[in-house]
Amino acid sequence: MLQTIQSPQSHIVSALARVRQEWQDAAQGDSLLSIDGNVGLMLADLVSVLGLPVESQVEILGADLFREVQTLSNTTDQT
Repeated sequence: MLQTIQSPQSHIVSALARVRQEWQDAAQGDSLLSIDGNVGLMLADLVSVLGLPVESQVEILGADLFREVQTLSNTTDQT
């Protein structure tokens, strides 16, 4: 089967478009410019959708935010 290989730029564009779409869905039709957002969750969304390794995620988010996001993620996974 033929596989297409995404360039790094197209991977980033695709990942950022997915994050934007998720935020638009959450905004329920409101403009993203009028939505108050959580910067920590936005950063967590970005490192997640880019598929970065855990070490890079910790470096980008910082150890404290990384732990908070993991705790939040584990809490929402259990519901």
